[in-house]
Amino acid sequence: MEIKKEIRQRIRQVRAQMPKDIQRQYSLKIQKKLVEDQVFHQAEEIFCYVSSKDEVKTDQIMQIAWKQGKKVAVPKVTAKGEMEFYYIQSIKELKAGYYGILEPTSDRLAQADQGLMIVPGICFDRKGRRIGYGGGYYDRYLRKHRPKHKVALAYSCQMIEAIQTEEHDISVDMIFTERERMKC
Repeated sequence: MEIKKEIRQRIRQVRAQMPKDIQRQYSLKIQKKLVEDQVFHQAEEIFCYVSSKDEVKTDQIMQIAWKQGKKVAVPKVTAKGEMEFYYIQSIKELKAGYYGILEPTSDRLAQADQGLMIVPGICFDRKGRRIGYGGGYYDRYLRKHRPKHKVALAYSCQMIEAIQTEEHDISVDMIFTERERMKC
């Protein structure tokens, strides 16, 4: 079985090779699937990664959440290996932070003990297991906080047969791709 580092590298390459117009088209489809889903409608708070590079975009999700009166919180690295979520009311409340990823300038701390958590990742399997970016930020955060639902957004090319997990790995409950909604 491939080790996580090799899988991470291979899937990142596959994702990066997707034409940008296809990425945009699929991102819109995936975001639409999520915001039309019951799990989104029922959530009062959305804990969302801020997309960068060739990840599935999250900007439309945040915009729709604000229009529907939902609270939106995004992550900020607070120490090595640690992050917290902070409420924002606009994309304008973001600035480049850790690894150049946009982070909140807000000091309104959010606790993801309810609501909907949108978890990023390099790849996923149908059981909701994931390989993240290797820092363990989300696994550590999710051990301390228990959002009502944990979902992932992924292009179909990010889905793989099976992921070997370790004790500290946290899985997601649902995955949305441009093709389907998977309950894990």
